[in-house]
Amino acid sequence: MGQTQTIRSYADVSTITDNVVHLNQTPESEFLRSSVEFAGTGNVLFVEDGVKLRNSRLRFLGDGAVIHLRRSERYLRPIATVFEESVFYLGPDASFTAEAHFLPTERKNVIIGSDAMFASRVVLRTADPHLVFSALTHQRINPSASIWVGDHVWLGEDTLLLKGARIGSGSILAARALVTKSIPSNSTAAGVPARVVGKGIFWTRPSVHAYTLAQTERSSTHPRDDFIYTSDQNVLDIGELEGQLDLASSGHERADWCHKLDQMTWKNRFFI
Repeated sequence: MGQTQTIRSYADVSTITDNVVHLNQTPESEFLRSSVEFAGTGNVLFVEDGVKLRNSRLRFLGDGAVIHLRRSERYLRPIATVFEESVFYLGPDASFTAEAHFLPTERKNVIIGSDAMFASRVVLRTADPHLVFSALTHQRINPSASIWVGDHVWLGEDTLLLKGARIGSGSILAARALVTKSIPSNSTAAGVPARVVGKGIFWTRPSVHAYTLAQTERSSTHPRDDFIYTSDQNVLDIGELEGQLDLASSGHERADWCHKLDQMTWKNRFFI
């Protein structure tokens, strides 16, 4: 790794060399108490115009990695460290109660769909990170694996998503859930390790904390099916998408993959 280059304001963007940065100051955007660090080359940072970053720290520790952040009307508060040839993709319309931590490493990725809702102290990491071997065969038994989170997923307080976690669209991860495998769409998962404790559910964003009695009564039913996900011809093959990303040989090609995913907007794309 070469000398670290740092962005602490929009004015610093022009000083970055040997990496690609899309971070523009627009009337809607904000870069408040945030920073970006590059300790490598060939990396790509894409922050969609209008993104509001608050208390965020984005770090590239290696070469050819990508951070791709889509716009939301709300503040984004990611603490992300991406290592060599890894990708952190955050879809549009996310919300953060507090900072969330993302750690895609060992050439694996963290991919998050649209409308994710992060409660406090959420962590996603693709590696253990130390090596574990079988005492009988001397073969490694803890390979790293990417994490995929579908659309409209609620990640509760203190949730921890580890290597290989896949969350279907419309699901809820209860507080302190530790997720290591697939959770089907429109489900609730809880526990350590997390298991499905509810099926056939959906959730909406309004917070009930300050509700009046009348508001509580009005919210006893929800007439629409916006957040009910089903299997159809538009469900994406995550394994195939992962394979395409594995074939990318540079940060530019990984960034192109992210932009292609931006265009795959059909509702049931991340149904599990």
